[in-house]
Amino acid sequence: MGFGDKRIAIIGGGLGGMAFANAALYAGLTNIQLYEQAPEFTEVGAGVNITKNANVVLDAYGLKEAMLWKSSHDPQCYMEYRNFKTGEVFGRVEEFGEPSSRQIHRAHLLEAMRSKVPGAILNTGKRLSTIQWLESSREYLLTFVDETTTTADIVIGCDGIKSTVRDHLGFTDHPNYSGQMVYRGYVAYSDLSPATALELRRSVIHRGKQRHILTLPIGNEESETARVAVIGFMTEPLESWVSESWMAKAPVDRLAEQVEGWTGTVQEVIAGLRKSAERDGNDLILKQALYVRDPLPKLYAVEEGHPGSGIILLGDSAHSTLPHQGQGTCMAIESGVALATILKNWKSDSLEDAFSFYQNLRKPRTDKVTQTSYEAGKLASADVPEGTSVEFNAEVLRERMKWIMDYNVLEDVFEKGAPYFEDENIQAQL
Repeated sequence: MGFGDKRIAIIGGGLGGMAFANAALYAGLTNIQLYEQAPEFTEVGAGVNITKNANVVLDAYGLKEAMLWKSSHDPQCYMEYRNFKTGEVFGRVEEFGEPSSRQIHRAHLLEAMRSKVPGAILNTGKRLSTIQWLESSREYLLTFVDETTTTADIVIGCDGIKSTVRDHLGFTDHPNYSGQMVYRGYVAYSDLSPATALELRRSVIHRGKQRHILTLPIGNEESETARVAVIGFMTEPLESWVSESWMAKAPVDRLAEQVEGWTGTVQEVIAGLRKSAERDGNDLILKQALYVRDPLPKLYAVEEGHPGSGIILLGDSAHSTLPHQGQGTCMAIESGVALATILKNWKSDSLEDAFSFYQNLRKPRTDKVTQTSYEAGKLASADVPEGTSVEFNAEVLRERMKWIMDYNVLEDVFEKGAPYFEDENIQAQL
């Protein structure tokens, strides 16, 4: 039976929403429409690291070549850890097998994911205002700020940590400040010395006291997208934040002050950020206050007496996570294909049962990722950053990530879902 004939509205056209759109089409859910509040599809921020567990899914969608066109290739390692003063390497975590991680600008990833989605299902300039259940027609009425409306049987809330869909479900919790601000920018390899440019052809963390700088080698020479993404995590009081938004801009000097005396590589990175800012006609880089929400007890709601209609949260709206394990987008990709597969193959007409199965499948994993990402941030921005320890060494760090990387979401969903799917012998497609 499944829910393949249901009208599905996807709220949010960022990486989470586009991930579910691809998942829905891959699973065979074709009666979908996606609504994005911005006038066009775009992503701000720095580079993003898409890891093995998510690349397996994206490759199944046929997106491998589109991603590799503007992502890094064949990473030298998964992560290298260096002393903030001397630059000495004190830890290195190797890749976790194929497909290896890919470092790519967020906008380029969104572009690749959009390439497989028909334009006819994409709607821009649609900021959701309200969701109303219409008992007379047994459907949801979605009203947008521009006063247009649409109707749907199932609503998927992919509208991020400030989710309107989440608010509609009655959750009144507030995001928690993580204790850190993050500075984001880019450095051209041509603005670095040959030795530093070579050093930063791999993902590197310079670990300082209560702060660290992560550099990612995003893009490649073939597409002329190769550059260093710089993400500086700095412990700062929230009182220092003056913007009404969580995303603003700050002078490069504000970051430079906090890494004064750090190794020459970091100083070259700061100089490179200044040059990039100057080319843009200013002295600014992005600055963001890092927030995270506590895990929700329940991710969905189903209309009483109407077993085929409901609302569910996916991605940051359901399980926002700090970026210290690079799993925010990856979890949305996993969750998207899990939910789409369940909706397509469920053999009963009970959306409550399908959503409950999805939640029991995904929530333990996403909750654990949220917790371990918080822990990873604490380890990277340590009170005593020099050298290794029982908790911070290459072997332990690899084990902390291995359970994430070695997971295959479709193997899991088909194995556990077989008794509830129309075809109990259906095999994983990955």
